Amino acid sequence: MSKKILVISTSLRANSNSDMLAEAFMSGAREAGHEVEKVSLKDKTIGFCKGCLACQKTGSCVIRDDTGEIVEKMLHADVLVFATPIYYYEMSGQMKTMLDRANPLYTADYAYRDVYLLAQRQTRTNML
Repeated sequence: MSKKILVISTSLRANSNSDMLAEAFMSGAREAGHEVEKVSLKDKTIGFCKGCLACQKTGSCVIRDDTGEIVEKMLHADVLVFATPIYYYEMSGQMKTMLDRANPLYTADYAYRDVYLLAQRQTRTNML
């Protein structure tokens, strides 16, 4: 059965290692017959969560930026895939901010049941 897969690339660098991981995953998923869409946070405006929890009542965030469109795509995807570089033994700040802003999904009847993490550790040799 074909699944709708949403890949969210959280690196801000063009042609990053985590982007390459995302592309390889997407290629395999397409070959397997799945519908795949990629969203890159590279050119998106994503503000920090205010912690107001209004989204729990309204189903959407009070902050108007690019996050609302991404959260809507997450809501309807069967599979979520996050691709992130690893900085200081942790996911990128962009990914953490995106996850915080996806809080409206907490009370929603979202479609996804599978979530994958593609992570690329930064080393001194691939940072140059």
